[in-house]
Amino acid sequence: MSAADLHGAIEAVWRIESARVIAGLFRLTRDVGLAEDLAQEPRRPGTVAATGVSANPGAWLTATAKRRTIDLFRRNNAKRKHEELARELEALEQTSLDLHSTGPGGRLRQPSSPSLGGPCGRRLPVGSGIR
Repeated sequence: MSAADLHGAIEAVWRIESARVIAGLFRLTRDVGLAEDLAQEPRRPGTVAATGVSANPGAWLTATAKRRTIDLFRRNNAKRKHEELARELEALEQTSLDLHSTGPGGRLRQPSSPSLGGPCGRRLPVGSGIR
C-alpha cells in the first residue's frame, strides 16, 4: 500500500469514526476542544509510519488518541508535581538556618525557636535509673 493510499484510507476511516473517537476522548478529558485536538494526533503522517495501522483502523485511531491523552495527563501531572516541589524547596530554604553566618564571637547563631533539650534530653539524678 502506497503512502497516498494509506493516507486516503485513514481519512475515510476518520470520517466514519471521528465522532466516536472524540466522544471517547471527551469522557477522559471533559474538554471538547482538547478531545478534538487529541483526536487529530493519529492523523499526523509520522504517527502512521511509527506505529502502523492495525486490521481495525477505527480501534487504532481510538487507541492511539487515548495513548496521547494519557501521555498528556502524565506530563501535566509531572509538571505540577515539580512545580509543587520547587515551591516547597523554596519555602524550606527561606525558613532554614543560615549555617554559614556567625554571631558575636565567631559562634554559630542559635535557632530562634526554643530548643527541646540537648542531644540526651533531661539529665536524671544519679541513682534514679532503672533497677
